[in-house]
Amino acid sequence: MRLPADVEPAPLHAWVLEQVGAGARVLLLARDEVLVERLKAAGCTVLELEDDSAPDRSLAERLGRLAPTHVVLSADGSPPGFEETLRTVAGSVPSATLLVGARNAASSTVLLEVLSGHAPAVSGATEASLTRCFSALGLKVLARRAVPCQPRTAPLAAGTEAALRELLSQLSPVTGADVLLYALAPSGSSEEAASRAHVPGLLSVVLWAGESQTRPLLDEALFSLACQEQQPLEIVLAAPFRDEAARELLERYQAIGGYTFELVEAEARAAFAEGLRRARGQYLAFLDAACIVYPDHYVKLVQALRDGEAAWAVSRARRTPLEGLERFVPHKRPLPLGEHLEPAHLHREPSLLFALVVDRARLGPFPLEQAAERASELPLRLAALFEPLFLGGIASCEQRFTGPEKEGPAGPLPELRMLTPLNILEERVERARADGASAKGMRHRVIDELNNRFRERVPRLHGALKSLAGRLVR
Repeated sequence: MRLPADVEPAPLHAWVLEQVGAGARVLLLARDEVLVERLKAAGCTVLELEDDSAPDRSLAERLGRLAPTHVVLSADGSPPGFEETLRTVAGSVPSATLLVGARNAASSTVLLEVLSGHAPAVSGATEASLTRCFSALGLKVLARRAVPCQPRTAPLAAGTEAALRELLSQLSPVTGADVLLYALAPSGSSEEAASRAHVPGLLSVVLWAGESQTRPLLDEALFSLACQEQQPLEIVLAAPFRDEAARELLERYQAIGGYTFELVEAEARAAFAEGLRRARGQYLAFLDAACIVYPDHYVKLVQALRDGEAAWAVSRARRTPLEGLERFVPHKRPLPLGEHLEPAHLHREPSLLFALVVDRARLGPFPLEQAAERASELPLRLAALFEPLFLGGIASCEQRFTGPEKEGPAGPLPELRMLTPLNILEERVERARADGASAKGMRHRVIDELNNRFRERVPRLHGALKSLAGRLVR
């Protein structure tokens, strides 16, 4: 296998040695003397392909005669050639484990070298292309390992390189790997397993219904979804157990809303991620059983995305306390306050997760499923790379709660690089200055008012203190 110049072959050797055991019959399609010696020292038999000078012996026949238990091959080079070789090997020795190594053409090392002009652009394998190839050939991944990128590979300042690498990793985690290693075996099906395409125009709402204290509110949440004006609509309801009561509610309101639905069993930690994997829509929203949405909530958000170029949009929301069975509401707190959405709002107000809609077609390789595993951080992780479209005005959704309100963020602030246009930063600085000047002016007015009252009520003491302060200043 051909590796990048700055990557030692040891990770590949270690990977192969981990996957084989003493007595294994290992075939190397590319000669590697060091690996041959290490395999022999581990008690393995290293096989070699017979000379193919005889025209009547195909690669498939020679592979069948050798009967290897493991075959090591490289995905570098021509993608069609690699796929054809992999197809032949898998078909000729279906009982063998295939050990595949590839230089990652989408690694941050390669991308930075190409962008800085210190390496030519080369075509090669990426995790996405390899996954499609494996699926098309009916191969399942038994194990996978990624060899991390080496630092300081591009002629850039250290801080610049680190920032670019972190941004690329937030957009697609696989960019952090220089080399990808796989162990494969036939899955028993060689049918084309194309990735599940998102249905254009469909809104999928992933609804978590597992918290016991919010369970009584599920009926109202589903009714509010049934009254939505946004069409077409899909509801993916996630619960930690087989929920027939929820199914009955979904079927009851389906006649009103005309939506499709699916039930998913998942624990709280993985509920949104699992629901997201099952969701079919181009547009995606998250909801909790304690939430209700107004009839035009999703219409406004989806239309705003269609009219603009943003990857996601968020509306103003409300936190609504409920007291007793009478549903008495003493107040509804809007969030965020003001007409501008700041990243700090997304961290301090986790409820804004339930006020957003994402256009999955505009996220590229962003790992939405992986980000959804930390649902409270999802809006902030989106904002780090995609400037959100904020719909101010009147709030159009509510997160309701019983008991005392939990204040503050759900967890610590995640370490993220923010990709923010300069004009947006300038606007934020100007707003901060204006807010600071306003606060300063308010302080001065309060001090002046106190000074006037003190002078009017105790003029002698006021004069003495003023005279003393004047002497001290001199």
